[in-house]
Amino acid sequence: MQTEEHSDPLTWDPEFDAVAAAPKHHKVLFENEKLRVLEVTLEPQDEEPLHHHRWPSVFVLDQIHDGVRDISPEGVELPPSRDVIRAIEEWDGQSSLVVHMAPQPLGRVLNKGETNIHGIRIEIKG
Repeated sequence: MQTEEHSDPLTWDPEFDAVAAAPKHHKVLFENEKLRVLEVTLEPQDEEPLHHHRWPSVFVLDQIHDGVRDISPEGVELPPSRDVIRAIEEWDGQSSLVVHMAPQPLGRVLNKGETNIHGIRIEIKG
């Protein structure tokens, strides 16, 4: 498996697209040539399969907590992304958390908490 982190996201293997690789966690609500809107759900103590998100996006999380962990393809827990850190610093803790996300190379998300993670991810194609 090639590393995606520094390659063109449009060349990333479609087999590992979030919807194809992790359908339990990513449901398509709407899609056209410019946008794809996903409902993203992760139950307590659940971990997504290895997948990527090739397009930049806006992620609106209405259920979130500090037990969310990014896991590398090799199974190593990663530090929070800069996109998430910046959003949390600006968040009032009351409304939905809105995160502007860059394309995300192969990885997994682990919910170490006792409550669901839920949000709507609006991916901006091309």
